[in-house]
Amino acid sequence: MKWFFISLLCSVTLLNAATSKQDDKTGLIWQDNAAVAQKEMSYENAMAYCKALKVDGFSDWRLPTLQELATIVDLKRDRPALKNGFDIRIDERFWTATPYAKSHEKEAWRISFSYGEIEPYQKSREYHVRCVRSHMK
Repeated sequence: MKWFFISLLCSVTLLNAATSKQDDKTGLIWQDNAAVAQKEMSYENAMAYCKALKVDGFSDWRLPTLQELATIVDLKRDRPALKNGFDIRIDERFWTATPYAKSHEKEAWRISFSYGEIEPYQKSREYHVRCVRSHMK
């Protein structure tokens, strides 16, 4: 009987677990669910995806700027170069909302979480997305 209650408690805890993480330093709240590792999409689709995202009861998600996404890079780590605290830890490339100034119609900045490299790429390429929201409401 004791094991039944322990497994029931664990199941309820997992079902109610948050799928976003707040960065204590910036206050930004980051998407941290399985979709982060599973979905790759073009820049335009990434913008639309974040705008339509509903996670943890919130619907005010957006694609992060280059400056915002850079706040979760940890250059002391690699593969992934990602701050501690995230459940979904992959060393892939992620879109930012920041267009590349020299070719803003065709390119945007992306960050690779292998080693923290930041480079502009064609918006038609498909990369991962980790949406962000500004603060708790």
